[in-house]
Amino acid sequence: MTKIIETPLNSLNGLILTWKSEWAFRLEVIVSVLIAPFVVFVQADKTSKMFVLFSFALVLITELLNTSLEKANDARTQQQEPLIKFSKDAASSAVFIALCLAGISLLNVFVF
Repeated sequence: MTKIIETPLNSLNGLILTWKSEWAFRLEVIVSVLIAPFVVFVQADKTSKMFVLFSFALVLITELLNTSLEKANDARTQQQEPLIKFSKDAASSAVFIALCLAGISLLNVFVF
């Protein structure tokens, strides 16, 4: 029973810590929360609306993974190492791709 309670609390703690320490995550959450109601009520098909909402979730998921990778690498060493830079840049690229997907899905709902 302890694991059932502990696991969601660990997840919530991760969200809180990321919110407190990552400006980009806060911005992405705020933008998602502000735009989501417009997406829900705009005249568009349900599939397009769901695609936008899922793409917002994907942005947040990739940002959380990017943050965890950066923090793990920073805990290992503060020195500049090429492989650590590569892994951080690759994780950042994943966030960028998710943001592009969210932008394209928004354009699909609001413009096209």
